[in-house]
Amino acid sequence: MTKYDIKKVGQKVIKLESLALDKLSKSLDKDFIKAVELISQQNGKIIISGVGKSGNIAGKIAASFTSTGIPAIYLNPVDASHGDMGIIEKSDILIILSNSGESNELSDLVNFSKKKKIKIISITSSKKSLLSKNSDINLILPDHSEADKLQTIPTTSTTMSLALGDALCCSVLSLRKFDKKSFLELHPGGKIGKKLKTLNEIMDTDIPIINTSSSIIDAVLVMTEKKYGCVVVLGSNKKIKGIITDGDLRRSIANINIKERATNIMKSKPIVATGDLLISSAIVLMNKFSITSLIIVKKDKPIGIVNIKKCLEND
Repeated sequence: MTKYDIKKVGQKVIKLESLALDKLSKSLDKDFIKAVELISQQNGKIIISGVGKSGNIAGKIAASFTSTGIPAIYLNPVDASHGDMGIIEKSDILIILSNSGESNELSDLVNFSKKKKIKIISITSSKKSLLSKNSDINLILPDHSEADKLQTIPTTSTTMSLALGDALCCSVLSLRKFDKKSFLELHPGGKIGKKLKTLNEIMDTDIPIINTSSSIIDAVLVMTEKKYGCVVVLGSNKKIKGIITDGDLRRSIANINIKERATNIMKSKPIVATGDLLISSAIVLMNKFSITSLIIVKKDKPIGIVNIKKCLEND
């Protein structure tokens, strides 16, 4: 084969699988909706099982559910037949992946679940398979061809099964209103967790503050003590009236009396943010307005402050 031929084979595989995914997307029906609703209402675990390559896909789907706050495990059907069946409880839901729906290794698991009245969701290609006939909800993969030249190796079928598992997981999350904060709680480590940190987690609550009756010299003293290069001016209601930066002081120094009220040189509309703003978004905000410190507020009252250096260290 030439390099061109190798490339064409790769492109053919990807095109074939992408067409199958498009077909899968259009095939979703009321059974998919039932499956999503059943999973979202469950009080136990999601147990996902499959044999061979389907088992590998089942493990990944289980990991996706678990990482988004829905307890899920992969159960090898062979291990289940040799003692691991005890992990299944009445409140659980069983999702079984099998392209043919006829794998002998699944029989003990299906029989046990039927006796215990555990709901079974199947992902298979055949409505007439034994697995489909013994499941409560059937998610049927549309007609497809495997992508290898022998049309035998699990390729297209496993790609569709994985995509269908992702669709289930993401749809359930939408019902449960799972957000970035929830995701971060489950991923405190790693790059993803770090990228989802918010200002609440790094802000300093010792804010440089003066009131409307404070003088410019008061502002200078507080600014020097707190080392944020700014002071926040509060009104009698503890809400922000304005801000004074060291740049404001330098630009005004030739024309001011340091005993004057600080409000004479303050800016009335400082750039502020809420505590749930992502650190990465805060950096963008500070760069946009050429500021080095950002005030964090709640209902127009300051609750913290952060500088760009601290944000960059945590981004």
